[in-house]
Amino acid sequence: MGEVLAVDLGGTNFRMARVSNEGEILKRAALSTRESRSVGEGLEQLVQLVEGADVQTLVFGAPGVVDHAKGQVVYAPNLDQEFLAELSVSALEGVLNKKVILVNDADMAALGESELGAGKGGSTVLYVTCSTGIGAGVIHEGQLLRGHYSTMEVGHTRLGLEAMDEGESLASGTALARMAKEAGLLTENPDLVKLAAANAGIEREVLSRVTEAFGILLSNLSWLLAPDKIVVGGGLGLSDPIVLELTQQVFDRSVPKYLYGLRLAPAQLGDDAGLRGAAFVEHALARRSHLA
Repeated sequence: MGEVLAVDLGGTNFRMARVSNEGEILKRAALSTRESRSVGEGLEQLVQLVEGADVQTLVFGAPGVVDHAKGQVVYAPNLDQEFLAELSVSALEGVLNKKVILVNDADMAALGESELGAGKGGSTVLYVTCSTGIGAGVIHEGQLLRGHYSTMEVGHTRLGLEAMDEGESLASGTALARMAKEAGLLTENPDLVKLAAANAGIEREVLSRVTEAFGILLSNLSWLLAPDKIVVGGGLGLSDPIVLELTQQVFDRSVPKYLYGLRLAPAQLGDDAGLRGAAFVEHALARRSHLA
């Protein structure tokens, strides 16, 4: 496959890049998602900015569950619901008259880290992004783990019996902000994490509650998937080494003994993981992957 146009639709930014078949970003552009009146309008503006009129394939990473058989997003709780009707292969192809491949955004980022980043060389690579929410993707021997729907919606799995015990409610950046407020802290997440790294006060206690939940979530996934590489990305996951340090301590207490010693690796590609991973999506989806 030659060059592709890679799209990463987030709650804040609507980004596009022209990407080589080796995952190199040749040109990029971004718009504010909130200022885009529609997905189609945003795409038309972005494709002009990256001069992608001659590129025939567009790989679209969406923050939600993709029905691969129907080629549409069927669940996207963190996205403006007015956009949801536009997130289908048929609708997107009608906008730019290009071939469209629609995938979950975390799956796209997992491919980027597996091929070019911290997961390179791994047999079974688990990528988890911890930011406002939590997303994940699994790459097994170069193929994307998926079924009829995109998989690994780990942020919505329960770590306890109550409704507020979902992964995103306990182990995300949103959870950290809520717990800080409950503890009487007015500090924004980035500053709270820095304070937690510098001292063992209330900030460290709050952050430890979040990383404990995150460590348990990762160990649960390890029991299911037995990965040989775990890559952590996202705004909270990469905000300071203290986050992975505290998470690793919890992970080590609950990971399978045969995986003990597995280190959580910080993602290397940052926000570009998805855009660069778009270069490998078509090959990864060429056949249905399963764990052998």
